[in-house]
Amino acid sequence: MHVYWASVFILPKRVIMELEEKMRRFLWVQGNSIKGKAKVKWSNLCFPKQEGGLGIRRVLDMNNALMVSHVWSILTSRESLWVKWIHLYHLRDRSFWDVPVRNNVAWSCRKMLQLRPIIRKHIWMEIGDGHKTFAWFDIWDDACPLSSFLIPRMIANAGFGMQTKVAELWEFGGWRWLNAWVQRLPSLQNMRAINLNPSVQDRVVWRSSLGSIVDYGTSMVWEEIQISQSVVPWANIVWFSQAIPRHSFVLWLLIKKKLKTHDVMRKWCSSGNMNFNLMCCSLCTSGPDSHEHLFFECSYACCIWHGVRDLVDMGNIDSTWDAIYTHLLQHADSKKVIHIVGRLVVGAAVYFVWQERNQRLFSSKKRSQSQLVEVILNTVRMKLHSMKFKKSVEAMRVLHLWSLPRGLLIDDDDYG
Repeated sequence: MHVYWASVFILPKRVIMELEEKMRRFLWVQGNSIKGKAKVKWSNLCFPKQEGGLGIRRVLDMNNALMVSHVWSILTSRESLWVKWIHLYHLRDRSFWDVPVRNNVAWSCRKMLQLRPIIRKHIWMEIGDGHKTFAWFDIWDDACPLSSFLIPRMIANAGFGMQTKVAELWEFGGWRWLNAWVQRLPSLQNMRAINLNPSVQDRVVWRSSLGSIVDYGTSMVWEEIQISQSVVPWANIVWFSQAIPRHSFVLWLLIKKKLKTHDVMRKWCSSGNMNFNLMCCSLCTSGPDSHEHLFFECSYACCIWHGVRDLVDMGNIDSTWDAIYTHLLQHADSKKVIHIVGRLVVGAAVYFVWQERNQRLFSSKKRSQSQLVEVILNTVRMKLHSMKFKKSVEAMRVLHLWSLPRGLLIDDDDYG
């Protein structure tokens, strides 16, 4: 519902805050209060999965991306009564980039004008006949916009107008720059020559951050305007098409070290009354309750790992998270069946060990190591039953290891 309204007008900041508050509550808590219960900052959640987030789109970024479509309609003069009205009553033959933001301008138009800094570098003009491109305000060359260094007085003194088009500056195979401009502004000397084509109109195009011309689309705009960070190497370990979502979520928290173990909570409540030094692992009652201990140095968790690792050719991997993580990282991009199943097993082991830890901490229920190993293997086996395997020696070996029916194999011609 909010996406629909976000495509109609700029949402007020208060509405955006309340929407994101509801989204945070849905993710982290069951009640109304979220204070102190979020494990990861909201801004970090909103990064794409490949950059370490959950791929949640911030409402503000999505709102801006959807509103840019209206700006695109104006710039491309889309056949619309509203677009004609904007050109007639607001632009009045001026460049969209030159219209000032005044208080007497309609609120909706003022908000659209405020989007200009976000998309300015991406909106380019592809020169045809040169009659639709504003010479000073549009971007049609690497030196543009020329208005960034040519002030209105300089333009007027040279005999040009603010509405001058590119076609008026190109004459007899050269630019009509004043000699004084060329001497003072070296960037004008480096401007490329153009070939005006009277039979082709100028065209508005979207230029990506990489410098390539791409087809315009809201999703593409969002990718360009949202804040990004470096790609993380472990994304494909956590997020892959065959993954079990709830397992991936807990594994994601583990890799970011955001699970609420006692060592993490100690940092949050260093001045509180709770004595975390007296707390220990609820699985073995002999070690610290920490990420490193639980996965899988704890004597209980170590038995779990030893009970599942042989089925995914990880029998020589020690029961430490660093060793397991390093192995997964080496095969993060692998499409081999054994490596995909390996990610499923690690995700399931992490999930159920964490579940058992919480169950013992907050209730009297307990499961033995053999019971938990069986739960992990059965869960992964059920997932494998829903998959199809391209017929190969390796796939047949995996089916044999997991006691799966050969009907899960498909021939190359059927593999899609």
